[in-house]
Amino acid sequence: MTQLDPSVYMHMDEEAEDRLYREMREHFWYPVAYSDELTDSPQGFTLFGEQLVVVRLEGKARVFEDLCRHRGAALSLGVIDGDCLRCPYHGWKYDAQGRVVRIPAREELSDLVDADLPAYPTTETGGLVYTCLGEPKFPAPTIPEFDDPSYKFLHLDIYEWDCSLPRRLENYFDFSHFAWVHDGILGDSSQPRVEDYEITKVGSEIRFVAGPFPEFTDNVKNAPETDRSEDEIYGAMKQYQIFMPNAMKLNSAAGDVEDYLLWVCLAPVGPTRTRCFTYQGRNYAMDSDRQFEEFAELVTEQDRPIVESQRPAELPKDLAAEMHIRGADLAALEYRIWLYQISNGRVELAPGGDE
Repeated sequence: MTQLDPSVYMHMDEEAEDRLYREMREHFWYPVAYSDELTDSPQGFTLFGEQLVVVRLEGKARVFEDLCRHRGAALSLGVIDGDCLRCPYHGWKYDAQGRVVRIPAREELSDLVDADLPAYPTTETGGLVYTCLGEPKFPAPTIPEFDDPSYKFLHLDIYEWDCSLPRRLENYFDFSHFAWVHDGILGDSSQPRVEDYEITKVGSEIRFVAGPFPEFTDNVKNAPETDRSEDEIYGAMKQYQIFMPNAMKLNSAAGDVEDYLLWVCLAPVGPTRTRCFTYQGRNYAMDSDRQFEEFAELVTEQDRPIVESQRPAELPKDLAAEMHIRGADLAALEYRIWLYQISNGRVELAPGGDE
């Protein structure tokens, strides 16, 4: 097992899992909607067990408690009426600040009733709408490629897995599984070795480049654009940015100049259920949208039963409870150490600020 620096927090006591959940709930941004899908209807969602609604009013995304103050109906079933959100049950209207502005049954009370909706901080960047249930200490994650016209982005349908957020995020940079779960696509079981790589922490991120990993060219991601043959195996380098504690950007070479990109951000429905937002970007094969969607869906469904089977569903309370293979598991190890520090109250940016 890897020898760990005893100066870092490596152990969570019996209450630490609850503390980690609480710290994550209070101090970080979480995705709640795709920006391009938040148009003329409210959307309901659950975040950390809280039922919320996101709606675009006065041109900006807003997040409120999904509960009409009159009789408790879900406002996510309502409609946008001008610059207001109208409850589906009795027609009460709330403005962009969550204030009651109309009570149809008694119009004269509209300006007198104090029944504002609880509202939450909201921001919009990198194709996603985010909210925070407390006061965020880390910036909302974003990527520069999203505004680069040379890239084309598609997003997958939002989906949920029965696993904790850390288990889902780790799956993306658990290199050892490529050769077995994605054998013949993103890995080769006859070449399972993972070479050493280095980790850098900057601001809210863990950064690293790993590889090369054997990948096959008989799929749309790696389809030969130059003189590679269709059945070739080649070594792909993967450049990662992990945005603590819930997002990841992966740039994966698909050729000499082609760049395939995954932009993933996660939100906890609860301790052991996770909501997943995924953008898929590339600067090549611009007319192959459906094939790229099918490729992403294939890889995702290969991972799902494996990750949902992991026990415990949340991280082990002791960092040493699971084996960590030297080199291969370095990224996951550093991610867990940072989470353990958060569980012990150290919600801090790494040196370098938000670079």
